[in-house]
Amino acid sequence: MRLHAERAGWSPSEIARATTDPGQARPRIDFVPQVHRCPTCEADELKIVKTKTRRVTTLAMGTFEARETILGCSRDSGCPPVRSDELALLVPPGQRYGYDLIVYAGLQRYLAGKQREEIREQLHEIKGIELSDGTVTNLCDRFLRMLETLHLLRTPYLRAALDGAWSLHIDATSDKGKGGLAIAMDGLRGWVLMSSRIPSEAGEHIRPLVDETVALFGDPLATVRDMGDGMAHAVLPLRERGIPDLICHQHFLAAVGKKLLDSLHSRLRTMLDRCRIRGDLRELLRQLRRQDVHRDGAFGPGTVRDELLATVKWVLDGEGHKELPFPFSLHHRDFVGRCQQAVYKVDAWVPTPRTAPERRAVQRLGGLVRKLDRDRRFASTVAEIDERYAAFGELRDVLRLSHGEMLRQTAGPPQADFAVLDQQRLKSVERDVDDYVAELRHRRDANPHHDDKRVTEGIVLGYLERERDRLFGHPVVRDDDGTALAVVPRTNNEPEYFFGLGKRLLRRRVGRANLGRDMQQQPPQVALALNLRFPDYVRILCGSLDNLPTAFARLDPEAVRNVTLQRDHRDSKLDRLIQALVKQERDDREAEQPHIGG
Repeated sequence: MRLHAERAGWSPSEIARATTDPGQARPRIDFVPQVHRCPTCEADELKIVKTKTRRVTTLAMGTFEARETILGCSRDSGCPPVRSDELALLVPPGQRYGYDLIVYAGLQRYLAGKQREEIREQLHEIKGIELSDGTVTNLCDRFLRMLETLHLLRTPYLRAALDGAWSLHIDATSDKGKGGLAIAMDGLRGWVLMSSRIPSEAGEHIRPLVDETVALFGDPLATVRDMGDGMAHAVLPLRERGIPDLICHQHFLAAVGKKLLDSLHSRLRTMLDRCRIRGDLRELLRQLRRQDVHRDGAFGPGTVRDELLATVKWVLDGEGHKELPFPFSLHHRDFVGRCQQAVYKVDAWVPTPRTAPERRAVQRLGGLVRKLDRDRRFASTVAEIDERYAAFGELRDVLRLSHGEMLRQTAGPPQADFAVLDQQRLKSVERDVDDYVAELRHRRDANPHHDDKRVTEGIVLGYLERERDRLFGHPVVRDDDGTALAVVPRTNNEPEYFFGLGKRLLRRRVGRANLGRDMQQQPPQVALALNLRFPDYVRILCGSLDNLPTAFARLDPEAVRNVTLQRDHRDSKLDRLIQALVKQERDDREAEQPHIGG
């Protein structure tokens, strides 16, 4: 017994109290309140009211029988009973799984992205604790409830840490239109301040989140958002109070690019689908792979080198690097460009002399890519796309929005050392934009008869003139000496990175690529769990992650129980109705079948 307790990490006082009944395999620990006066009326005498026993499992001590002695006031029976503080710090009232186990399951699930089976296996291998999948789910739900309760309880301290020097970044995400999640984030620190489930990005759904965040944390230095009408409506009260309403530069550039290129790029996609060139190239690659394995196939007996297969695959997929989303990358235009280079790549990558199957395959590849030359519409459409993409690239150069800035893979507070540089860069970009607007006006007036140019330059100029005031004016956080510490970010990279990370973790723990249903079922409190990545947030919340079980134990149980994990979505009612109708239809059909019996 002592050896088991020491291995489990019990304190000497717990080991001294532990006993084992002859007919009982697991140890028993007595928990008696260490008080001698009634906490309510301070009466000198306490009496034993009852003794309750329950099985308890904690990460530190494993599974044991907890026998709790409950004391009562001998003077006034109306005084609340006195219970063991030691047991209350180990496990929630009336439950059997300890706070440390709840924290372990929650961190593994939401920070590490572990699946339930993995958490069960880890607990079994490391601690010898046996749990079911359902129990792991329940522990994770308790973790989210307690975390939100603690987050709201610590709001005054979090607000004091922000001290008015924070920027409100609002954004929302879904997966193929399902499972809308909206967050209000401090863009300077990366903390999610509030989150909520939304059926759509309409203003009436986003605004309550913004209003609640501002009520809890005070007015921000500025708001940063996308260009949607819903987001604009959500921050309207702040804008009316004079708080700068800023547009994310990346979203602005994307909006201009889509206006310039969306219809043309869609037309090119339709043309490629109709000529079926992608399907023919995939079939060619399949034939080459069979030829490589069997040394005989569609191109006759003989071998083909991997360089030829690599050339065809390059035409289909490019170099395989991660691409920026449209309109920063033009997937279909790039494919056409690779088709136009296919023959040259073959000459560079597949040296001569070539085998007979290779010569036939190269001839086949050349015939496929020449489909694009035979249809003159490809040339005119590509030329128009290139002209507009050049204008888009020109605007992007003026805004100085690089690939690295948009594909940022890390998150966290900005470095104070770069605040002055960020401020200078923004001022320089602002001057460049003003010069560019003047240049576009001059071009427009100098080319009154060039319709295509007028349309392209008019689109860019119209966006810049309309949104100029919301692109600049980013507040600067300064210390008492006036030194710049941070500048409000000009993009929504923090929320975008957050959503990307959240989806990767969700995909990791559910094992599915399509996350629509899972995002509909995921409670919004999961967003708060990712705050535990930041040491400054954790320090305010509970001191350290090791201290999180104790912080949970000190919460009011009633406050935790009042937290709702929202898993219903806008179609939940209809889904339940569909299930009921299908079941009723099946039951009616079975009832109508003739009964066969003896």
